[in-house]
Amino acid sequence: MGRKKTAVRQISVATKISAGFGLLIFFLLAAVGFSTCGRVEKLMARQFQEKGEAVALTVATLARERLQAGDYGLLNELFAGLQKNGDVKEAAVVTPGGKVVAHTDPAMVGGFAPDEYFQKIVRGGKSPAGPVFRAPISSSEGAIFGYFYIEMDPQGIRLYTKELLVYLGLTLLAAVYAGTMLARVITARVLKQPINDLLEATRHISTGNFTYRVPVRKEDELGSLARAFNTMTAHLTSLFRTVSTSTEEMAKSSQIILSRTESYLSSAGSGEGGTGAAGLAEIKSAARRLARVVDRLNNLSRQFKTG
Repeated sequence: MGRKKTAVRQISVATKISAGFGLLIFFLLAAVGFSTCGRVEKLMARQFQEKGEAVALTVATLARERLQAGDYGLLNELFAGLQKNGDVKEAAVVTPGGKVVAHTDPAMVGGFAPDEYFQKIVRGGKSPAGPVFRAPISSSEGAIFGYFYIEMDPQGIRLYTKELLVYLGLTLLAAVYAGTMLARVITARVLKQPINDLLEATRHISTGNFTYRVPVRKEDELGSLARAFNTMTAHLTSLFRTVSTSTEEMAKSSQIILSRTESYLSSAGSGEGGTGAAGLAEIKSAARRLARVVDRLNNLSRQFKTG
C-alpha cells in the first residue's frame, strides 16, 4: 500500500510577519504590565502600612484619653467607623484584667477576653494575613491601664490587584490583536503586490518567456529587487540569443561541410577533379567557422555554475 501524501498548508509571509509582530507586542506589554502591576502593589502596600500606623496612633491617643476618663462610647464609635471602612479587620481595647472596653464587634464589648485572645492582644500569636499594631496604653508616669490591638485587612488590596491584572490582561489581548491585524494589513499592502509581480515573472520565465519584465513600483528594497530581477532576465535573454545565433551558425557550417563533402566525393568518383581544390577550401573555411562557434559556446557554458 502506498503512503498517503499529507498536504502541507502554506503560510503566507504576511501571516508570519504579523504573528511575529503580535508576539513581540505580547512580550513587551506583558513585561511592562506586570512590572507596573508589581510597582502599584508595592505602593499600595506601603500606603496601607502607613494608614495602619496612622489609625493605630489615633486609636492609642483616643484610648488613653477614654480609659482615663472611663468613657468608652467615643472609642466604640471610632471602631464602628473603622469596621465600615473595610481596611480594619479587627480592633480591640482591653484592660489589664482582660475586660474588653471597645471592639469592632459590639457583641464582645463589656465581656472578658478569653485567655488565648488576651495573650494575642498583649504578646501576639500566630501571624495574621495583614499588618498588626499592638501596644500597651500607659499614663505619663508609665502605669499601664490597657492594651490596644488593631489588625488590618489587606483584602481590598488583593481585590484591586486582581482587577488590575484582569484589566492588564484584557488590554494586552486587545493590543496584541490590534497590532497583529495592523501588521497584517501593512504587510499585505507592502509585500503582496511585489511578491505577486515576482511570482508572475517567474511563471513567464519558466515557460521560456525571457522578455517579461517585473514592474518597479517603489524606490525601496523591493524596487531594487525588481530591478535586479529584470537585469538578470536581460542577461539571460542576451545569453540565450547568443546561443541561438551560434547554433544557427553551427547548423549552416555543418550543412556546408556535409554538402561539399558529398560533392567532393561524387566528383572524385566520376573522375572530375577540377572542383576538388575549391571544395576543400570551402570545407576548410566552414570547419574553421564551426570551430569558432564551438569555442564561443564553450566560453558561454563556463559562465554558468553547475556545481
